[in-house]
Amino acid sequence: MSRFRLAVLLVLATLVPAGAAQRSPLSDGDIADIATIVKLEDSRWFDGEVLARLLASAHPEVKRRAVVALGRIPNPGGTALLEPLRKDPSTEIVATVAFAHGQIKDPAAVPWLAETLHAATTPAPVALEAARALGKVRTPEAWTALAAYLTSAQDTPATAPVVGEALLSIGRFVDRLDVVPVVRRDIAPIVRWTTTTDAQVRWRATWALFRPRNSAAVPHLLTLSQDPSPDVRFWAVRGLAPALVDEAKAEGIDRGVTSARLRAAVTDPDRRVRAEALRALGAYDDDASFEVVLAALDDPDTWMSVSAAESLGRFKDRIAALAPGLGAAAAPGKPVALRLTALTPLTQLAPPLALEAASALLREPSLFVRTSATQALRRMGPIGQQRLDQLAADPTMKDLLVPAPAPGGGRGAGAAPPAPGSGRTDADYRAIVERWIVPAYNGSRAPRAVWTTPRGEIELELSPGESPLGMEELVRLTESGAIAGTVFSRVVPNFVAQQATIAGANRLRDEVSRLGLTRGNLAWASSGLDTGRPGYTLGSTPQPHNEGDFTALGRVIRGMDVVDRLELGDAVTAARMVR
Repeated sequence: MSRFRLAVLLVLATLVPAGAAQRSPLSDGDIADIATIVKLEDSRWFDGEVLARLLASAHPEVKRRAVVALGRIPNPGGTALLEPLRKDPSTEIVATVAFAHGQIKDPAAVPWLAETLHAATTPAPVALEAARALGKVRTPEAWTALAAYLTSAQDTPATAPVVGEALLSIGRFVDRLDVVPVVRRDIAPIVRWTTTTDAQVRWRATWALFRPRNSAAVPHLLTLSQDPSPDVRFWAVRGLAPALVDEAKAEGIDRGVTSARLRAAVTDPDRRVRAEALRALGAYDDDASFEVVLAALDDPDTWMSVSAAESLGRFKDRIAALAPGLGAAAAPGKPVALRLTALTPLTQLAPPLALEAASALLREPSLFVRTSATQALRRMGPIGQQRLDQLAADPTMKDLLVPAPAPGGGRGAGAAPPAPGSGRTDADYRAIVERWIVPAYNGSRAPRAVWTTPRGEIELELSPGESPLGMEELVRLTESGAIAGTVFSRVVPNFVAQQATIAGANRLRDEVSRLGLTRGNLAWASSGLDTGRPGYTLGSTPQPHNEGDFTALGRVIRGMDVVDRLELGDAVTAARMVR
């Protein structure tokens, strides 16, 4: 076990105490109070009087959950309720207060968060949450506090988790390239950590360097692209965009240097580095880079071939060389994910080839594939509709064509899913607490779910204590059989595998917690807090840029290699709960 991981485990010990025997038992009244908290969170109802009472509870778990609720219920009144708890004797409570301030995104909390982060006497769990909260507030003062900490912090195993979190937070301050003049922040506080011996800290520093799109980072990213750690290299190559390289010419670096480095990285031993290098290379326009991306269409690894197909659509001036390659990539016998991806640029660059590719896809057994092909033809206008009409006259296509949506239909048509909190009674909330929160609090083994896919099984360890409403919905969809057949309709290499919306899934309140969005995280798709309903998403990488906006419902404990092999159009063929 690395020193960094050991330090993280020590930090998380306040969130997950070592044993249930150390915890005060939950009385009937405590359970009723927690049910009230869950109800308030589900309805997003800020009741200051009730929350103040719960924050004064003698039971530490009731108090902690009330603090979490203040972070989950977006109301400015939460700040006043949190302030007295900043000096609570419990490290766990104070850490959770910092978490809640971050979720509220309250600029007024920045001075306290900054002071807490810098104080040598601050317990590591509290300092970590203060660093994370500053990255959510994202005011200039928050950036200054993070930069000052990263400049002064000691490089030791004990400080590594807090430094790592501060790096991720400072990386969330993204400069706007479309704003003139562009704000360019000093990257020296980040660069300092690119040479530490701790690879876990170095990859976080690399992530923080590439995120703001600052051309001053290019020389450092170029160096880091040859780091011994693949965790560092794949973030480094992602940042070598040609627009930034052009701005970095004063450093003696040009596109020839970075494109050559990326072409070399396409053959890196690590799959993640290869995929990220190829995707970055797709933004270059020199002949050598184009040839490498075009050749990747034939790569047996779909992370590579799909990434190539996505990139090649921008080379509109190279149609003569490009169209045959994309046409071959979209032909029967190639992976379905590649065929679907290649179809998109073909519709714009070579419509005759797109017609043939879509027609062949319409003979696939997968409804998702046929629907995608049908939509592609309809987007092509009259020639696409003419091909659909021709296929409709073919008796062999009778049961394969996807009908046009009814007027007013399409995605989101029909009755809206129930709003969170609607229809639940006080007894329902009590039952949810007793079913999920109480066993988790008492130290029961975390429930698990197993999904079967064409690539293998994925086993998920769930977090019912921190996300009981999400847990309730997952179990309902699993036990009803609704998840079975759900397609992964968005698969981004080395980022995320995302399911299509599950039929009958309810819209959910996000239950953001201190667990964090790590590699293998289970969440659900949304367009912002409290807007989503399952399908579920599985992260192939950590997602610090999404921190605070998605739920950590669980994590993959077996089959992460399966997640990394999932392809567009794959489906969950079976799902079951493991008690």
